[in-house]
Amino acid sequence: VGLIQLMAQMGSFVPAKAARLGVCDRFFTRVGAVDDLATGQSTFMVEMNETANILNHATPKSLVLLDEIGRGTATFDGLSIAWAVAEHLATEICARTIFATHYHELNELASILPNVANYQVTVKELPDQIIFLHQVQPGGADRSYGIEAGRLAGLPATVIDRAKQVMTQIEKHSHIAVGLRQSKQKAKERNGSYQPEAHPGSSEQLDMFG
Repeated sequence: VGLIQLMAQMGSFVPAKAARLGVCDRFFTRVGAVDDLATGQSTFMVEMNETANILNHATPKSLVLLDEIGRGTATFDGLSIAWAVAEHLATEICARTIFATHYHELNELASILPNVANYQVTVKELPDQIIFLHQVQPGGADRSYGIEAGRLAGLPATVIDRAKQVMTQIEKHSHIAVGLRQSKQKAKERNGSYQPEAHPGSSEQLDMFG
């Protein structure tokens, strides 16, 4: 997405028969998971510094691409930060954003905020394997395939079986999303009068048709 946007604004061809792209004033990305040994910063601190830079400088006409915000710390902290960052981008900055995450609880944002939508990458499940179709369709994902990915990578069968047992117990007893869901009504009330800024007019669109 970022490369297509950049190519379009450069006046280059894009890999599509037709495309309509809003003109962006800035491009922001937060991807990868690396620490900074030179400055003594952990992976999570690097992630937070880059995220802070985005939140402090993005505008409604910016393109923001975020991948797995909050993964560098404990689950509760990571989910809370990811929720707050996504909410801030949608309600305060109103930047055009793609936010990739494995926190399924964030699916709730689409039912709270009018300018948020969920999409998922499709997977075909077979009795003994999964096939990643590399297709995007509307709707939030209700499960992850980390254990299956581990099996495909060659983890021992005993480890995979044990991981499935542990996951079942965690899902059965976890209350990680209770607070978020209980605050759903409050969030709706807080944003009840909120209207996202209109998309740029036709004069600010790049139209490319084959």
